[in-house]
Amino acid sequence: MTAGIDAVACRHMPDALFIPDGDHYVPTELTRGGWSDVAQHGSPPSGLLAAAIEGVSTVAPMQVARFTIDLFRPVPIEPLRVETHVLRHGKRIQVVEAILRHGDVEVGRATALKIRTTDVPLPDVTQEPWEQPPPPDEATSVAELWTFGSDLLRFHRDAIEIRSIDGSFMQPGPGLSWFRLKHPVIAGQEPTPFVRLATLADMSNGNSQALDPEAFVYVNPDITLYAHRLPAGEWVGMKSAAYQHRSGIGLADTRVFDETGPLGRINQAQLLDQRRGG
Repeated sequence: MTAGIDAVACRHMPDALFIPDGDHYVPTELTRGGWSDVAQHGSPPSGLLAAAIEGVSTVAPMQVARFTIDLFRPVPIEPLRVETHVLRHGKRIQVVEAILRHGDVEVGRATALKIRTTDVPLPDVTQEPWEQPPPPDEATSVAELWTFGSDLLRFHRDAIEIRSIDGSFMQPGPGLSWFRLKHPVIAGQEPTPFVRLATLADMSNGNSQALDPEAFVYVNPDITLYAHRLPAGEWVGMKSAAYQHRSGIGLADTRVFDETGPLGRINQAQLLDQRRGG
């Protein structure tokens, strides 16, 4: 274990990603990302907006089937406010928009499509081939290997647990890994299966890394998550690959699953660049 990780371990660990304060949410240090010491990882804002969207009432039981978030600028580790608007309200679908503000500045926006849930007797059909990966307890923890940016608390190392198959998360190329949220998104609220999934979705970008993060930046300004069902249990698995081009644009593509099988897909655009001095 490095001295930097020892120093982090000795510090007080917050109990959640955000602390409610009136109509604002105060980010803790657990929201910090890897690209900047003063900006959040993409995951905490995603989880915060997901919680707000899921909390909008529906006329019938519904599940979020598509969730898209656009981050317009780095989200600071400062108090934030969330606004929600229903764009389409029906018995079978609902479309909701959530806006994330820092003061008067809009830093991010999410839209979600909810579809009513019911019991539909379906025939057996040919599915895309799928081989279930080994479970989390047979995968390797990567926490002790992740020393990059270890002087401060960071979401990707301190707020979640990562277990990787064959160490693929820490190697260039496709990744096959399990992720678990270790802290609530909002203090005092147990995360729902959808909020857990939406909060972890941004890890697709890191799970698919093909470029050295100390030499290149591959920031994703968006996340789109599709889910035909919600995950069972705390662990969310991802099978990810990145497709990157000299134009400076990339795409992270992920198959999402849990310990019972596939449940959806995540896509993220990437803005590629060299680090200064890299």
